[in-house]
Amino acid sequence: MAKAVARILPLVFVASLAATASARAQVPADLRAAMEARDRAFYAVDAAQWERYTAPTFTTVQQDGSFLTRAERLANLKTQTARPYVPRSREQNTQRSDVVIARFFSGGLWVLEVWTRESGAWMVLTSQVTTAKP
Repeated sequence: MAKAVARILPLVFVASLAATASARAQVPADLRAAMEARDRAFYAVDAAQWERYTAPTFTTVQQDGSFLTRAERLANLKTQTARPYVPRSREQNTQRSDVVIARFFSGGLWVLEVWTRESGAWMVLTSQVTTAKP
């Protein structure tokens, strides 16, 4: 009996870790759609779509340390060239009511975003982008 428990216990532990990681990545379907739409808008340089999911009070700290308001980041976005969409990976989400903190890896960058529901729609309040170490 003790040997059986000793064999099963590690499996239960691994399964619980997988369930915890999966739960962290789970967010409401409407938020998941908003996250993907904003990410796709960013890569497509679709300013109108990006703006739709970005709060009026949005601020960001970019990988070079520059601090930008929504208007400044939007102007910066409009100077960029469209490129292929890169999906999020290593994503972790923590939800507290209508606030979600999302951390993920994309395109060689670590990104931290704070999402909130405003007037029934999900929007990013702030983000910070850091270049990943090789």
